Amino acid sequence: MYPIFIVIMVWCIIQIVKVIIDIIRYKRIYTGHIFASGWFPSFHSGLASSVTMLVWLQYGFGSVLFATSFAFSVLFAYDAMNLRYETGQHASYINDLRLELQAILQKKEKGLLKERIWHTPLEVAGGIIFGTLLTYVFYYTFFIK
Repeated sequence: MYPIFIVIMVWCIIQIVKVIIDIIRYKRIYTGHIFASGWFPSFHSGLASSVTMLVWLQYGFGSVLFATSFAFSVLFAYDAMNLRYETGQHASYINDLRLELQAILQKKEKGLLKERIWHTPLEVAGGIIFGTLLTYVFYYTFFIK
């Protein structure tokens, strides 16, 4: 089995977990979270930590490749929490302005910008845990013989 399949399985499981959480929380099936950003667990952090774990298992902690993948994982986690939070704040302000302009111009526009595109630290931690543990299990279950 190629390592890319482990990353793809982790990706699919993380996105399916979001749908399962919606079923438990809202008592309904919302498949939109299969492709949505935000919410628990963080897909960005899960995927990045999966790649980092694969590199660690394959090349070791002391490799340059591990250091590189770890740096990118930290960058992804930072982006998921901070940069995308600011983007969501901008979307909120733009939506407010659009609504005010619509009221003034008496013109109805469709669709507001998505405001919740960021992750909380708990959602990022969940993504890291999911990505790391699933990769470890899949690596030793399917990859190593």
